[in-house]
Amino acid sequence: MSAPQQVSLISRWFIKVGCREAALEALTQAAHDVRANEPDTLTYRIHTQYEGDPRLQSLPPVDPLSILFFEVYRDADAFLAHLNGPVFTGFVNDYGGLFVGAGGKPYTTVNFLTLYAGFTRSGETAAAVPAAGTDNSHPAVMFEIIARDQAAISAFYTEVFGWQYQTGSDGLSYIHFPAGSPPLLGGIGETQDSPGFEPGHNFYLLVDELQPVIDRAVAAGGETLMPPTQVDGYSFAMIRDPEGNPVGLIEPFDN
Repeated sequence: MSAPQQVSLISRWFIKVGCREAALEALTQAAHDVRANEPDTLTYRIHTQYEGDPRLQSLPPVDPLSILFFEVYRDADAFLAHLNGPVFTGFVNDYGGLFVGAGGKPYTTVNFLTLYAGFTRSGETAAAVPAAGTDNSHPAVMFEIIARDQAAISAFYTEVFGWQYQTGSDGLSYIHFPAGSPPLLGGIGETQDSPGFEPGHNFYLLVDELQPVIDRAVAAGGETLMPPTQVDGYSFAMIRDPEGNPVGLIEPFDN
């Protein structure tokens, strides 16, 4: 079984004269709502006209009231779920009048794309680069969950995280993640008398926001092990799947 093909798109909208501030405020809230409610929307970025270095000039010149969206979805079904879902339809219903329209809806251009080559560099700044000779090697690159009921646990992780699987030797269900991983982090701690610090090992999954994932896990038969917590600049939490396996969740961070 082949992995689902991601779908990317660029789309351009046009704000009506006199509506720029209201439109930008509404778009900011829309981006937050997409992040909180659509786990299969992988990238949702809203761009305005560049006004930085005057040496850089768009060709052809761009309407200063235009807005460009760059979006990436887990697959075509994820895009259609966004298009027909409550966040997007509610945005169009409540704020569509702030944009130049056609046929009773905001006028848009759209171009669907498939990634062919290249990379994404995430969260890199000069301050984030370790000093010479301090790079750590051997990052964690694979995890396994050994379940008593593989089918049920696989269904749980699909429900909570949207995972799709490829079957390998001995029926192992592989979960493949896209290239260009975010910054990696590892740690060694000491046993404590509190959830998440029992002897053994934990893994943490990167999520946009903690609480929506916790809510989905509980609704799917899991439970909260550690509520959202902030330590050393990291925001994380832990859940248990229906078989009691601990699973860490961590929000994006700069290494």
